[in-house]
Amino acid sequence: MGPALRMGRALIVGTALIWGSTAVGASPAPTTPPDLGPGAAPDTATMPYTPDTTVEQSLDFTAHYGRDTPLGHHRVTVAKAANGDTVVDVDISFEAKLLMITAYRYHHTSHEVWHDGRLKSLESSTHDNGDTDWVKGHAVADGFAVESSRGTVMAPADILPTSYWNPSTPQATRLLDTIRGVVMDVKVDRKGTETIQAGNGTVTATHYSLGFVTNPPPATSRVDFWYDDSGHWLKLAFHARGHDVAYALQGTPPGSALVAAPAGTTTMPAPER
Repeated sequence: MGPALRMGRALIVGTALIWGSTAVGASPAPTTPPDLGPGAAPDTATMPYTPDTTVEQSLDFTAHYGRDTPLGHHRVTVAKAANGDTVVDVDISFEAKLLMITAYRYHHTSHEVWHDGRLKSLESSTHDNGDTDWVKGHAVADGFAVESSRGTVMAPADILPTSYWNPSTPQATRLLDTIRGVVMDVKVDRKGTETIQAGNGTVTATHYSLGFVTNPPPATSRVDFWYDDSGHWLKLAFHARGHDVAYALQGTPPGSALVAAPAGTTTMPAPER
């Protein structure tokens, strides 16, 4: 590996990218992906599509590292399906350039389906500069069954994925890593209320710091995020491999809370219709 690529690997660390390491505590990985229907393993170019959906919320973050050097984007779309399910699609794309040469590329997509406040299914695909990971999970009677390119695990029925859009994330004690397919115990501390820039507005938000207790990602042990009083995700930041990475929300901050908080947690108001 040349110096440019090594530097690229050190710089490209986003919300999802920090997860990339050998799974801990997972069963041996299956030699082939589970049957996903036509097309086999998830592909970043063609993730599952749920017809008859109406977009209710969209979040568009730009990622920067160091002294405001552009890194890429992290986009979240929340839609309501005709059958009442909530459908969430995540697209993360990062690219590091050194001397006008692309030294590193990263692309992650995930597709979540929620029903009555519970995660019904999840599919994700990650392309990390030539390395590929996939995760596929679905709700079962006693939990959430997960298969991935690294192994299998049974997650709790009320598990939240590491997509951070969900307003119940600050109350979580466990999260499902959408890159590695492992369950991580986490501890979230409330740091206080701050005034931050979010999109084209200045808003009051609560700052939380999330620490990874078990199965931590390799590059960092903590992620900080900010939510407004209605539960909207407005900002994210962390320090990894010697670099500060921050997300900046684009456009107008959302005016109503996202939906699909898991059963048994505080549910935020649904969008106005």
